Amino acid sequence: MIRAALLLAGLLVTSTAYAAEPVRIGITTILSGPFADRGQSEQYGAQLALNEINEAGGLLGRPIEAFYADNACKPEVGLPATRRLIEQEHVPVLIGALCTPVTRAIMPLVAAAKVPLVIATSAGQDFVDASGKGGNDYLFKTIPSELDIAQGVIRYLGKHGVKSVAVVADAGDFPRSTAVALARAAEASGMRITADETVAAGTTDLAPLLEKLRTGAPDAVLTVLFGSTTPFFSAYEASGWKVPVSGRVDFAAALAAVSPKFRDAGGLADLTGVVVFSTAQEGVHDFVASYRAHYGLMPTQRSFFVYEAVYLVADAIRRAGVDEPAAIEAALKTTTMSSRLGGTYAPDDHNHAHTPLLILGMRDGKPGVIAFE
Repeated sequence: MIRAALLLAGLLVTSTAYAAEPVRIGITTILSGPFADRGQSEQYGAQLALNEINEAGGLLGRPIEAFYADNACKPEVGLPATRRLIEQEHVPVLIGALCTPVTRAIMPLVAAAKVPLVIATSAGQDFVDASGKGGNDYLFKTIPSELDIAQGVIRYLGKHGVKSVAVVADAGDFPRSTAVALARAAEASGMRITADETVAAGTTDLAPLLEKLRTGAPDAVLTVLFGSTTPFFSAYEASGWKVPVSGRVDFAAALAAVSPKFRDAGGLADLTGVVVFSTAQEGVHDFVASYRAHYGLMPTQRSFFVYEAVYLVADAIRRAGVDEPAAIEAALKTTTMSSRLGGTYAPDDHNHAHTPLLILGMRDGKPGVIAFE
């Protein structure tokens, strides 16, 4: 009789645990439209973290589950979708929103609702400036900001004797805001800005631009190029100018833009660039292997930073002992969780963490990590 009673009690406990309401987290990202692949990479990173946490026993004795809002990278879509997560799904914490205009649009919403938002993949320095002390206490930024990134590459160049730079960026909010941050960091370090140029969309001949930059005789050229990477490096090879190039560089596109003869002769030997994540970094090997095993893809920086954001939120909830917004917000402010990139997510007065930056350069004809800043 006693054995039967114990068995029944065990079954009831197991049934109760299985039926427990999950610990909820909200994720707003881009799951439709032309940039849906970016949101999917975030979703994959989040799900990988959720799987690992649940396989290890869950959180507060309960499973943890993500509730998604597709913001389509449109504020008019993202705002009501995020409101639904808060008011209907009752999520006590949010991660998002990948799309900068949507992130800006939902900032007043999370402040009014007093639900913390972890900004895991938007680099804007304006989010840092608006968060924490003197601003929105419910915003927490984990990915390095534009200014962090700019200061990292400027520190590296300064250590290598660079005293003047020319800045060139594609048109558009992100490249131009990054270029502004680069110029700001360079000037703050005492470097002279010899030029600050914008490449108009659709420009295919960048030879005149290279010639213009050359007249200022900078020690290095800082680039923030996307669509213009190929014509820039093609013109760079043709110009015969040996000035080092750095900044936010797409190494694969740069190498493909020049001839094998130029590449093999070391024409890009002084090429460097700053990144916030690399699959080659030692600390992320297990994450990369697990991501590839699950999805058959290489992770992006978006995948990684959302993966760690889920762990950060879970750590805060675990330390708080409850899944309530105020307790999570307080716990996020005191986090010391380590990052697989090195360092910790300990926030500063503006609720902003500072993970290490990687400097890529050429090693044996291939890009690789050459320094940390």
